[in-house]
Amino acid sequence: MDEWSSSRRSPLSLFLLFCLTFSGCLQEAPWPSPDQSKAVLTVLLKDHYPEVRRTAVESLGKIGDPTAVPSVVPLLTDPIPLVRGAAAQALGRLATPLDEAAVAALTEALADPADNVRQAAAMAIGDIEPSPRQLAVITTLAQAADVRVRRTVVHALQSLDTSAVASSLLPLVDDSDAEVRQGAVACFGNSDDVRAGRVLKQRLAQDPSAAVRAQAAYHLGEVRGIDARSVLQAAAATEQDSGVRRWIEAELRSLRGSD
Repeated sequence: MDEWSSSRRSPLSLFLLFCLTFSGCLQEAPWPSPDQSKAVLTVLLKDHYPEVRRTAVESLGKIGDPTAVPSVVPLLTDPIPLVRGAAAQALGRLATPLDEAAVAALTEALADPADNVRQAAAMAIGDIEPSPRQLAVITTLAQAADVRVRRTVVHALQSLDTSAVASSLLPLVDDSDAEVRQGAVACFGNSDDVRAGRVLKQRLAQDPSAAVRAQAAYHLGEVRGIDARSVLQAAAATEQDSGVRRWIEAELRSLRGSD
């Protein structure tokens, strides 16, 4: 019995061998169509071996066929964190706000016990850009007792327009965790909420974290309804941290360049 027919061969080797054979790498054969690849990979999503499921869902994400979304969503509850994280990453490539089940499942994944899953879900939500209604559901996690969840929520939202849910994020500006406050500042900096200027001004002047103050300085030039130049100049006169001063000076140069 040769090694390929041995019952001890690894499942990943079987999977890779199948893929190579199917794609014509080991024999003369046409390259499989996306539909053919999707059909095979969808079956492998239910494979007994976690590494096969993970590789299959990653491959579906790379193929980019949005019709695979319903098949991928169940893997967000896979018992293996690496599989769940790969599923979240794939959904970031495949799903849109119209995929309600996917957005809802990714929202739940923001509270996953595994760091890699939460981070992948946050990135996926940022890529999908959910509707304001879906964002409102996401912000219900902003009051979670677990600081890791609050961090993940602001990470998911900080590149999006959060104007419609700014009221839900306002308490996070005063959160006890600096990373949460920094993310909340970024959310307000990217929003059109009328309170954004006040939030950024206050954080730049009073926050004990240099990272939060730098984040506020970075966004001040983008916020309407506030004299950003005066606020930045006042902060520059009292700021003790050299890194924050560099951000303040960079924003002042940017404002001068736009005159």
